[in-house]
Amino acid sequence: MAGKLSKSMLLIIVLALLALAGMNSFFFLENSEQAVIQRFGEKVAVIDKSGMNFKLPFVDKVYIINTKEIRSVQYGYRPDNTPTPTSVPTYVDYQDEQIVLTKGSYLVNIGAIIQYRITDAADYIYNVDDQSGTLRLAFESVLRRNMQNKDLEDALINKDSIAVEILPELTQKVNSYGLGITIVEVKFTDVLLPEKVQFAYDDVNIAENEKDEFVSKAAKYTNEKLPAARAEAYQRIQSAEAYKAEKIAQARGDVENFLQVYEKYKVSQDVTKTRLYIETMEQILQNSTQKYILDMDGSGTVKYLPLNPEVMKGGQ
Repeated sequence: MAGKLSKSMLLIIVLALLALAGMNSFFFLENSEQAVIQRFGEKVAVIDKSGMNFKLPFVDKVYIINTKEIRSVQYGYRPDNTPTPTSVPTYVDYQDEQIVLTKGSYLVNIGAIIQYRITDAADYIYNVDDQSGTLRLAFESVLRRNMQNKDLEDALINKDSIAVEILPELTQKVNSYGLGITIVEVKFTDVLLPEKVQFAYDDVNIAENEKDEFVSKAAKYTNEKLPAARAEAYQRIQSAEAYKAEKIAQARGDVENFLQVYEKYKVSQDVTKTRLYIETMEQILQNSTQKYILDMDGSGTVKYLPLNPEVMKGGQ
């Protein structure tokens, strides 16, 4: 009786092992899934055929990956908890990642999400040890090279366009690493100034606004004063031109008069000298009230003759 019982138990164990082996020999794949079969630590096959597939029981390990699922990696922060329908998600900042230099050595804090799909399950599992960390490093390299060529205003305002610029280069770098993923989208959640420099940036904005105001006032003043100044300058130029023409004409008349006198002088120099002397004396003496003729003969006696003694008497 005991022998029959032991045989029955052995049969049950064998049947259970066979059933377990049978159950462990198959796995199922959906249309969007890939399976990587690993045997003794090495990859032996990659299967993307949907439905039931065979593997060696208790020997092969199967890693099933959904190639249509959109996955995300955060840069600059990490989730602090697992959100639930009744809780609000919280995050922890990673300042070593956040701080990025822009053109001119200005600091900004960056937060970003990289969305991707796994397109080659074997490469994703075997080519790198830390898939998320490698993706973050690739993104950081592309991000810093791109941002250092951006002005501060451009970085703060045009984050969506910068994300679009980064995507092709990030895709190229990820492909060179052989990560087996396809980058779907890059989104910046934050591009902000650090709190410690925000006040300085505000001062710069205030100064810029004041500068624009002064420039506007200066332009208004210029528009008011410049036409008047141009009109005054034109008037002065015209007056100067008229004065120039007058003086040139006067000088030419004087030259012509001198030439005429000179021609007469060459013909009769003594007469001309006498005439010029008399004309000059007439001009000088016509405004003089007391006139004298002095005669110095060398004897030490000065002889003089008053020409208008009546004026002299009246003056005494």
